[in-house]
Amino acid sequence: MIKNALTYRSLLSLLMLLGLLLHGKTQDLENINKEDLFTYGGGISVTNTFYHSIGTPSQRDPYFWQVNANLNLSFMNIVNAPFSFTISQQNKSFSQPQPFNRFGISPTYKGLTVHLGHRTLSFSDFTLAGNLFFGVGLEYKPDHHPLRVSAMYGRFAKPVDKFAQDGQIYAIPTYRRIGYGVKVGFETREHNAAVMFFKSADDASSITLADSTAIDLSLTPEENLVVGVEGGFKFFDRFKIQGEYAYSMFTRNTNIPELFINDYSFVNNLAGLYTPNASSLFTNAFKGDLTYSGDMFQANLRYRRVDPGYTTHGSSFLNNDLEDITAGLSIPLFKNKLNLSTNAGIQQNNLDNQSTAQLRRFIFSTSANISATDRLNIGLNFSNFSTNTRQVLIRTDVLSDTLEFFQVTRSAMSTINYQVSKENRSALFVTGNFQDANDNQGNTSNFQSANAGYSFSVGKMVQFNTSMSFNKSESSGFTNMTYGPIIGASRPFFKNKVRSNLSVSVLNSHLNGDLEGNINNVRWSANFQPGKRHSLALNTFYIYKVSKGENGQTIQEVRVTVNYSFRI
Repeated sequence: MIKNALTYRSLLSLLMLLGLLLHGKTQDLENINKEDLFTYGGGISVTNTFYHSIGTPSQRDPYFWQVNANLNLSFMNIVNAPFSFTISQQNKSFSQPQPFNRFGISPTYKGLTVHLGHRTLSFSDFTLAGNLFFGVGLEYKPDHHPLRVSAMYGRFAKPVDKFAQDGQIYAIPTYRRIGYGVKVGFETREHNAAVMFFKSADDASSITLADSTAIDLSLTPEENLVVGVEGGFKFFDRFKIQGEYAYSMFTRNTNIPELFINDYSFVNNLAGLYTPNASSLFTNAFKGDLTYSGDMFQANLRYRRVDPGYTTHGSSFLNNDLEDITAGLSIPLFKNKLNLSTNAGIQQNNLDNQSTAQLRRFIFSTSANISATDRLNIGLNFSNFSTNTRQVLIRTDVLSDTLEFFQVTRSAMSTINYQVSKENRSALFVTGNFQDANDNQGNTSNFQSANAGYSFSVGKMVQFNTSMSFNKSESSGFTNMTYGPIIGASRPFFKNKVRSNLSVSVLNSHLNGDLEGNINNVRWSANFQPGKRHSLALNTFYIYKVSKGENGQTIQEVRVTVNYSFRI
């Protein structure tokens, strides 16, 4: 009840603030036309998908529907309120930590934006980094003032304690997670600085699970407090430096009693904002980059370090236990007809020397984009990743031993596009990709792919395209190869109100030189636009798989999607 009351108070406070700002501004209504007082725009779409399979269990529901809407309401061209929602049948059968059905609105008045409903906000990579929440948010970015303010309060995960139904696991149980944060700073063309604060915690009483289930799933309520600073500035007109530092206080299990932390005594004196215990972890994250922008070239130097175990509830995924430094160079030549770029760096882990294995990687990549003529464009890319792993083995006869593992991964890609004729809109393209990996244990693997195609038009109405696809992979003594043609055509009908597309592909699959089977695909789509505001799309997909051998079988799948859109 207390948390709900706090939520309502937060919503009410932000709405009152918005009302005061609106009340404090005046507008000359005599100079505004009545039709301009209130305007709106956007669109609504309804999607229906039908699915059927033969020879294999169904891979999805036989019928699925979804409604999407994106609307924008404007008052006197001053207050803008974009509103969006998604509704489907997805949430009918089971609960998930993040709902599939979503709605939200973000009204804007001058430099103030208020977010209500399912929204996202980003403070920085190491604090709040765009995670979806249900609640209220605020962003204040005045046009003629450097002040920047962001704030939010909301639910990041709803409670889910039912994770199995009819013998199938649908989701891992999840506690209700509430979070809030503030970012305050300033930003100009030459300088920027900000301080950030983000707090989140799980409600241990939000779900009820058997002790054995919680232990099996390693499920415990967590708490997280992150503070950070960021800033940057330009100097000597050509240079710019930018950096971010964040400190995370993360508790894996809030059910454990509070513990006084000698090495981090300040965390016990945060006025109840954070409660450390034996499961708490205190880590740092830092990144910085230096950029030079010249007339002839651009260069950059980047450094990043993330402590082992660094965690923030504000990011869905964040790599930790890594340190890397990279440098890059970009050079345009021959009046931008040739653009070269190169990046190189070193990355390593096991920063606290607590792991038995340490990995070091050398990273190198280069690319070239060539505009040879107004019809011919060529793209070339190459990358090399060298990995060295040093593993410590504990043995009984000696104190320790080490094992060295070295791997090199190379990849190259090329793309060629040539416009054969402008009159019949014909073009030729060729792409190729190669990747191989080998190590000091004698293991090798490689992957090759190539595609070549030609497109042309017949008159002004019909467009044809043909291509050939080839893929080959070799690893652990097995060679897989897939190849086949793809043919397609498109044509408008009824004075361009209907446009139809058809494509057919026949792919043969080989294993160690023997034919394993083939995959045939047929795609057909039709888009009908009866008016400026209405559109109807029909997409059909048919796949026919035949596998050879003793366990050979035939599989057929059909998927039909009907979409109706209305533009307001």
